[in-house]
Amino acid sequence: MVLDDNIQQEAAQWFAVQRRGPMTLEERQAFDAWRADPVHQAALNQVHEVWGELASVSDVVPPVRHQRPKRLRRSIVAASLVIGLTGGLAASAVWKLHEPQAVTGIGEQRSQELPDGSIVALNVVTRVRYDIGDRERRVHLNEGEATFVVHKDPERPFLVQVAGYEVRAVGTAFNVRKRDHSLDVAVKEGIVAVRRLDGDEKPVLLRAGQLLQVRDTAHASRAPVKISQISLGAVDEWRQRVLTYEDAPVDQILQDVNRFYERPITVDPALGRRHVTLRLAIDDRTDTVKRLAALLNADIQPDSREDRLKPIA
Repeated sequence: MVLDDNIQQEAAQWFAVQRRGPMTLEERQAFDAWRADPVHQAALNQVHEVWGELASVSDVVPPVRHQRPKRLRRSIVAASLVIGLTGGLAASAVWKLHEPQAVTGIGEQRSQELPDGSIVALNVVTRVRYDIGDRERRVHLNEGEATFVVHKDPERPFLVQVAGYEVRAVGTAFNVRKRDHSLDVAVKEGIVAVRRLDGDEKPVLLRAGQLLQVRDTAHASRAPVKISQISLGAVDEWRQRVLTYEDAPVDQILQDVNRFYERPITVDPALGRRHVTLRLAIDDRTDTVKRLAALLNADIQPDSREDRLKPIA
């Protein structure tokens, strides 16, 4: 894909904003509006590739190298200097909340502003229900993934109810993911408290840069809770349409990738069981399939219904 110089410059500026630190609410709104254009998202993905962020770090998966124009590299450096001095870009609108629930489909991501001023960014294939009252603000995350940038209101706690757990915040930014029987909660700013609704355990406090994982919410009383450190940039990097995995089975990776495209990608069973560590840009489907095949050292075997990845003999 050949990109206009102006679009490359805008992408470089947004890259600099992301790397500068947490965005303001206005910057998050402007960023979501800008990257809604697939061409803009592709340009941003190119910037990340230049910085070597989309290659495998596994010994068994070879990295993919891309040569980008030198003018793009210069644009990134220049933008980093400009943004560091000016502090951001102009604001733009996001979707206003008109209904008590929201659903995103395959490949669809969007942001919404709640009546209290909080911002919710919804990932692909996500279902949420809102209950914003005078005493509390409650969001039911039925399926999928969302990032919350909470407007501070000590009189009305912000609660996310998901998979038998409750995530409580006052004014902070955090990400919640529910897929099948797995739950992840990661904090980007501030502190949140996570508790199991049917238990009597004390809430677990998570601070910025911490990730809580429950791998079997169907048996929450027996499921171990894992807490680990995570980089702030990785908390909600799905908003850049970038997926990161550490020692994950290929089957799991393809489940996530297939939520972005109507035409599925499948793998040979032996390859599906293999564990890999990688970062993957999600943009044009053809480019994504090729990049994934290269990272997994696999051939692409298309037919009328799907693209199948098979290990190179």
